Amino acid sequence: MQKTLAITFVVALFVSVLYILTASFTILLLGFGGILFSLFFESIAGKINQWTGWNRAISLSLSIIFIILFYSGISFLIGNQVAQQYDELEEKLPEMVETFKSQIEDTAIGERLVKKLDDMESSDFDLFDNAEMLFKSTFGFLGDIYALLFFGIFILVNPAMYVKGFAALTPKSERKHTVEFLNETGENLKIWLRAIVLEMIFVFILTAIGLLILGIDLWLILAIIAGFLTFIPNIGPALAIIPAFLVGLLSGLQTALIVVALYLVVQAVETGIFGPFIRQKLLSLPPALVLLFQLIMGVFTGGWGVLLATPLLVVVINVVQEYYIKGALEEGAQ
Repeated sequence: MQKTLAITFVVALFVSVLYILTASFTILLLGFGGILFSLFFESIAGKINQWTGWNRAISLSLSIIFIILFYSGISFLIGNQVAQQYDELEEKLPEMVETFKSQIEDTAIGERLVKKLDDMESSDFDLFDNAEMLFKSTFGFLGDIYALLFFGIFILVNPAMYVKGFAALTPKSERKHTVEFLNETGENLKIWLRAIVLEMIFVFILTAIGLLILGIDLWLILAIIAGFLTFIPNIGPALAIIPAFLVGLLSGLQTALIVVALYLVVQAVETGIFGPFIRQKLLSLPPALVLLFQLIMGVFTGGWGVLLATPLLVVVINVVQEYYIKGALEEGAQ
């Protein structure tokens, strides 16, 4: 009887912990997003410290001031234009959809797609108002953003405290190794962040130039969308093509296809030339594995999972390499 009760208790405890982790996984993702937020500023502060030799507090303060000034300057220069183009894009969306439907409704697949679009319209679906529904939210979409930012700020103030606190959960003999592993993983995430930010800027600039040359009216907002979606490998660039294609379709099918070709060329240059050049020190991430992990995270956690899948995969690979592959090699050597 005691053995049965013990087994029942262990199973119940395991199921309860698993349920709690599943229910709170979005919160854990927001915490991970906060870590990325803090590492972004730490990365800038590290560069300032490397160039000037100033201590962490001064370097970190300057990194925050730099980002605030940079964002304020960008908002001052192009903020109004971005807002106007966003409003125009939202206003023209129904016209774009109608133009797209008229182009494809004569085909069998197009007829089915048109029916789907009509069903969405009849249910008062609004792409812009409902985009946040892609994110399985805990506190509401904006609440999740605030939670992520506060997580990041708290970690940024004293990251060593959280590293030591996590290491304290491990056996005493492993604590030093755990701290080293966490610091190494943090450095890998910093490298990934620097790489992805440079890729986002590169895609934005190249897309903006190309759309300007083609004479696309909404070039700025489309280039910003393309730049931001570069943060999500594989899926993001494919999603960025959709609004660009619809905008180009207003000027004719040929223009729309040229715009798509432009996006494909930009992605080819970024993936084949620029990306490998700036990621030469980064942990290698197989594209198929990244896509698989994105799909798995998307199914279980929605948009937040897709957004954070790649940096989370960096952590997973670090864990596998450190605690499985190296461990297996050590055992083999013995």
